[in-house]
Amino acid sequence: MTRLTTHDIDKLDSELTQYNLSLIEKTGVDLAALASFAAGITRESFKQAAQNHMAAAVPITSGQGIIGGFSESVQSIIQFLGFDCFVTRAADVAGIAEAIDRKASIIFVADDDRFIAYNVGKGSYVDNGEATGRGYVAALAHMAKGLKGQEVLVLGAGPVGQSAVAFLKELGAWVKLFDIQPEALKAYQTDAQVTIEHSLLEALSKYQFILDATPAGGFIGADDLPHEAMLAAPGIPLGLKQEALTKYERHLIHDPLQIGVATMLAMIL
Repeated sequence: MTRLTTHDIDKLDSELTQYNLSLIEKTGVDLAALASFAAGITRESFKQAAQNHMAAAVPITSGQGIIGGFSESVQSIIQFLGFDCFVTRAADVAGIAEAIDRKASIIFVADDDRFIAYNVGKGSYVDNGEATGRGYVAALAHMAKGLKGQEVLVLGAGPVGQSAVAFLKELGAWVKLFDIQPEALKAYQTDAQVTIEHSLLEALSKYQFILDATPAGGFIGADDLPHEAMLAAPGIPLGLKQEALTKYERHLIHDPLQIGVATMLAMIL
C-alpha cells in the first residue's frame, strides 16, 4: 500500500462536493453509484445500508505513525456518502475496542502495510488494494461507456493491478498487462484473456484505455499516449508528467482516497 502524506489529503474534506461533480462530469455517475457498481450492488441498496450501519476510523501509531488528517479524511468520505462515522479518541487496539464499545458495525483501520474495512457483524474484511482496483475499473468503464470487448492496458501487477485485471475480465475486457518485475506476471502467462506487454512505451502508444496501478510518478509524457486516451490512475504519485496531465486531465480519474474508501464501504456491507 502506498503511504500517503498529509499534503496528499489536505483539503480533501472541503472539496468532496466539487470532486463528486467532477466525477459525474467525467463518468456520468457519482461516487456512490461508482462504488456500488464496483461492489456489485445497487445504488439503492447502498443508500439503504446507511440506515443500518455506523462506521469508525481508528488511528494507528505503529510503523511510521499516524498520517495527519488520514482518519478524518476517511470519516469525511464516509459521511459524504450518507453514513454515520466517527474517529475514535483512542488509537491502536484501544481504538478498536472503543469503536466496538460505541457500536460501530464497520471499522476502518490502516498501518504502513494494510488498509482494511472490517465488518464486525460478519467477521469479514475488505482490503483497500482490492477495492481500489475494482473502483478504478468501474470509473474507467463508465468513462468509456463500457469496456466489454475493449483492450485495456494495466500498468502494475501488484494488489491493485491484480484486482483491476480480475474485474476487467469480469466486464469482458481484453487485458494488456505490463510490470517492470517479470515475476509479477507469471500468474498471467497462460491466461487467455491477458496479454503480457514487454515494452512500456510501445504499450502506452497502442491503447486508448489505461489503468495505471504503479507507485511510480512522472513517467508518462504527453506524447506517449494516443490522442483519445482515457486513464484511471489510482497510483500515488500520479504517473503522468505535468504536460500529460494538462493534456489529458478531462479524461483522467485520479484521487488519493475517495474511490478506494467508497468502494471499501460498498464491498463490506
